[in-house]
Formats: sequence, structure tokens, C-alpha cells
Amino acid sequence: MLGLRGVSLSFGGVKAIDNLDLDLSDGIVGALIGANGAGKTSVLNVINRFYEPQSGSVQYDDVDILRLRSHQVIKHGISRSFQNVALFNQLTVFDNLLVGADHISRPGLLTNLFRLPKARRHGREARKRAERVLEFLDISHLRARRASELPFGERKLVDMGRALTTDPKLLLLDEPAAGMPEARHESLAKLIRQIPDEWEASVLLIDHSMALVLSAASHVVAMDFGAKIAEGSPDEVRSDPRVIDAYLGPQDAAQQDGAQAEAGLEG
Repeated sequence: MLGLRGVSLSFGGVKAIDNLDLDLSDGIVGALIGANGAGKTSVLNVINRFYEPQSGSVQYDDVDILRLRSHQVIKHGISRSFQNVALFNQLTVFDNLLVGADHISRPGLLTNLFRLPKARRHGREARKRAERVLEFLDISHLRARRASELPFGERKLVDMGRALTTDPKLLLLDEPAAGMPEARHESLAKLIRQIPDEWEASVLLIDHSMALVLSAASHVVAMDFGAKIAEGSPDEVRSDPRVIDAYLGPQDAAQQDGAQAEAGLEG
């Protein structure tokens, strides 16, 4: 279980996160919503130790996350995709996925150098995870393509896949629908909803596509100027007057209701 208590983060006197309490239970998809500058990505950056908050605590299971360095977080089962994708452009999609797998089971220089059994076993396990990700994301047809050849939306999927190959227990997804046609958002939401069962991982999601967020997540936290203004189920948050006033607006809220009802995603 992920728990943030009293987390505050400021940049030059501007509060990016303001005394935030946040809980994410195991085995669910949670989401952060809010306008640009609400502090959503800053929360992810605190959790995986890119940012150091001025106050508060971050606990994941029995681990004090704020005592870790950023490269150690992944060893504790926390992985993420990024708003700005940074794939290895000259590597194939499959090899980019293997890079993710390498983070959790690195056998060591001498073991690799002499191709000892541990290294061979590591290679087989990494390839097996990468194959599973290709199938899960339905991108097997892209396996031999170089990352540089892919449109941005496909690159985002590969980035998400690379995070999955680390075998995470908590997956942080930063704008996974960016660059994708709106027609694909529903299928992406379905994939995200399947992650807790298929991968035994919790998900904390942020995205500007409200339809995707509200259909993928079972628990939503709304933020405004770094502070939490509402929390609950998608229906509860979508109808909260503070959220409507700060972010959705009455017309947008009605449109989201209509769009989800039409798509059969209500509830």
C-alpha cells in the first residue's frame, strides 16, 4: 500500500504540492486529476524520488521511500512511464523492453562476461517478460521496429511496456494517452484496468483525457494548485462541486457523463 502524509513541495516559493495526504490500496487503479500546474506529475516525481519534498512522508508497504535514492526505488517494485518519452531510438521495440527487464535482475559483469548459467537464466527470463508485454499491449507487430520509426502514441505504449517489464508492484503512468488518437483511449483504458489482475500491480495514473481516467480508475483524487480538493469514486469526484468549478466545468461534466454512458462505461 502506498501512503503519502503531509507532503509539501515548493519551487521558488510556488507550492507544487500542498500538504497532500494520499492512499493507494493494493490491486487497484487510482488516478490524479487536475488542470496543468495542479501538481500531478510532481506527486509522481516525489514517489520515485526525482523530487525531494520539503516536508511529509512517503511509505510503500514497509519502506520509507524518502530514504531511498531514485535508482533504488525500482528495486522495491515501483516503476513508471514518462510524460516525455526517452526510448533508445536506435534499438528495436523488443530491445527497449529488455532494457526495462534488466533493471530488476542484473547478474553482474563477470557473470555476463563468461556467460555463466545465472546470466543465461536472466536472459531467458527477460525475454519471456518482454514477450508477455508485447502480447498484453498488442504490439507484437512492432517488435523489430526501431523506436525512432514509431509515432509518438506508439512510443508511449512502448514506454509503458518497458515499465511493465520491470515486474512492478506499483506502476506510475504519466500521460499514457498522449499522442494517441482519441478513438484508442477506450482500448487503452481497458488495458490499464486489466493491469492489477494480469500483473498483480497497483496503478497510479494521470492523464488529460478525462474519459480515459474516469473509466480506467476506481479511485480518483482531484488536485488544484497542489492541494487535494476531492477524493472518491469516479462518479463521486466527477459530480463534486469543487471539481466542477476548478477543472471540469458544468458543461464538461455533463459531456463526460454522456460519453461514458454511450460507451457503456458508467460506474
